[in-house]
Amino acid sequence: MAILFLDDWKRYPTARPDLKTTNDSFLRLAQVYRQMGIKNHLFPLALIQPELQGVDPFDPNLSKELKMRIGLECKSNPWYFFRECVRLPARAGSTPIRFRANRGNIALPWLFYNHITAALIQPRQTGKSRSTDCLNVGNIYVHSLNTRINLLTKDEKLRNENVEALKEIRDLLPSYLVNITSEDTDNRMEITCKALGNRYMTHVAQNSLNAANNMGRGLTSPIFHIDESPFISFIDEALPAALSAGNAARDEAERNGMPYGTILTTTAGKKDTREGMFIYAMIHGGATWTEAFFDAVNREQLADLVKKAGTNRAPLVNITLNHRQLGYTDEWLYEKMASTNSTGDAANRDYLNWWTSGSLRSPLTTQLSEIIRGSQQEPKYIQISRSNYILRWYLTEEEIKWKMKAGRFAMGIDTSDAVGRDATSLVITDLSDMSVVAVGTYNETNLMMLAQFFCEIMVEHPTITMVIEKKLNAQALIDFMLLFFQRAGVDPFRRLYNRVVDASREDPEAYMEICGDVSRQSEQFFTARKSKFGFVTDADNRKLLYGTVLQNMAKEAGHATRDSTLIQELLSLVVKDGRIDHKASGHDDHVIALLLTHWFANYAQNLEHYGINTREVRAGVAMNAGKAPSPLELLEAARQKELMQEIGTLVEQLKATTSEIEIMRLEFKLKHLTAQVKDAGGDSALSLDALLKDIEDSRMRSRETQRRRMTLGHPAPFQQQGLGSRIFRC
Repeated sequence: MAILFLDDWKRYPTARPDLKTTNDSFLRLAQVYRQMGIKNHLFPLALIQPELQGVDPFDPNLSKELKMRIGLECKSNPWYFFRECVRLPARAGSTPIRFRANRGNIALPWLFYNHITAALIQPRQTGKSRSTDCLNVGNIYVHSLNTRINLLTKDEKLRNENVEALKEIRDLLPSYLVNITSEDTDNRMEITCKALGNRYMTHVAQNSLNAANNMGRGLTSPIFHIDESPFISFIDEALPAALSAGNAARDEAERNGMPYGTILTTTAGKKDTREGMFIYAMIHGGATWTEAFFDAVNREQLADLVKKAGTNRAPLVNITLNHRQLGYTDEWLYEKMASTNSTGDAANRDYLNWWTSGSLRSPLTTQLSEIIRGSQQEPKYIQISRSNYILRWYLTEEEIKWKMKAGRFAMGIDTSDAVGRDATSLVITDLSDMSVVAVGTYNETNLMMLAQFFCEIMVEHPTITMVIEKKLNAQALIDFMLLFFQRAGVDPFRRLYNRVVDASREDPEAYMEICGDVSRQSEQFFTARKSKFGFVTDADNRKLLYGTVLQNMAKEAGHATRDSTLIQELLSLVVKDGRIDHKASGHDDHVIALLLTHWFANYAQNLEHYGINTREVRAGVAMNAGKAPSPLELLEAARQKELMQEIGTLVEQLKATTSEIEIMRLEFKLKHLTAQVKDAGGDSALSLDALLKDIEDSRMRSRETQRRRMTLGHPAPFQQQGLGSRIFRC
């Protein structure tokens, strides 16, 4: 059922996007998806029967044929049902409101129809439950047959409100779509549609462990909606029992082609309660929502993407959206908070999607926490590998092409067993200003495939140095990468942080053994030194990471943390018994990966061996510490990087050319570019005379070397192609 993926259009030869729909919200959302680069951006506009374009389902003069066509369209195309037929009660006046598509209320049913558990977290008064209400009205009266639907919520008040909401939406549908009789149950606890054999049942929190377990075991249904789950007493007992009880019903629904799935809708909860801790861990163990999922080829690939990007055993997607992502302004948010007199932790949970921690103390000051929280951005580009690994970039696709060539970067890797508990996490940091440029989360996967993916990133971006935490399966990953690099002719001692380079002063003999070109050494050469790769998180190093490194990171680059999952983990750190750690309900995988890159920039020795100019490391930190750069500062920083890249190319060309005319032309261009390079204070940062002297010295050395070789009868040296500044001498 439903057009979900790009290839699904082929199953409906007559289908087309309804670009003339009067529901403008769907047109706007499709445009938002298109601007995001989503290829499959037209599915919410799907119309299987083009004859229905421009037909008003509420027209009292519709013929029987058109009513039948509309009913058939709703049955096979839920997007048409939401877009054209659903109406919501007016909040003021008497005119019903059309279903207004936004990034949350389209993502949720899209995942539901793909049978992926979806957790939707939105601020209050943004309609987070309304989308599920509309979905379930469709399930009860249009899309399902002989199906039981269960709702579990926290109390009688919410149960009554939910049932009333469904009735109101049902009563506003075109009457010919709803087949109810006097035999149907229609009370505060249950709704039925006996003509289709559907039954909607409601349940509330129980006051004991045994009662919660017994209730959960009785919730046998293919469709399950849990509302405000962090506030449902003993949800940690009821929910697993309910999901287990529903397995057979979901299998049967799948065999019969009926809708099935699990939905959680809630505001953020309290992490220091039993229920909040359980739901927080469940939701944040899911894959972070991205519209890039829309471009999956099919359900199988989608399930693989979701499973590999989360730590839950079953696929779950965390759709946490703030007011801006839903199309509301900051002024709207402030007005709502003021009108409800909402302050403190309650306001943080209800309107800002913040999960609060109660009395446990954060190791970060309130000011630093606010800076980190305020740095959150949406990824600018989602990279999906051939093996369905997702990398969330905070650079545009075009920026990746030039910035990853012009700068130097550290990639921190926090390892795990990748078997459904912790995740193997990746954070790439720009060493010039310590900003986060990419983040990845990986789980439930073949470790060798994951190591292959890491190697592909390293080969694609030769400016990255990897710092991998030496624990658990790290040695297996390292072993694979050493073999990969050896076969690819890449020197791993220049690409992977290792203690041979780090201890070059203490053990110069060991260091000299890896100098020069070791990429073609035997496998035994690397096997003998494989234990030297990786960062060992012993007690002292862990104390350093969570002490000085964490505080300096927050002060210098908290404004550029960007990734929502990383930010959530940072803000979930607490001080327990004098030790900084994540809460029992959380993880710190991404935090460790981030801190490894900051440790590398500040404490690693002999960075030059990795091809890193130490003068450029953290050069942009002092100017930006503690505050987010303005758009103009970001633009100027990008421009300065481009200038430096172009100047570097000119210098290499000048060193190589012997044509006087070409030298004059290139020197004129070099003079023009160097005049535009500025330091943090706005002063000229490059000396043209110094550059020209360096170029001339290089020419003289080259001529002298050539003269000596000719004198001795030696041929000219073989010139390595395409390596440029990546060739370094010990």
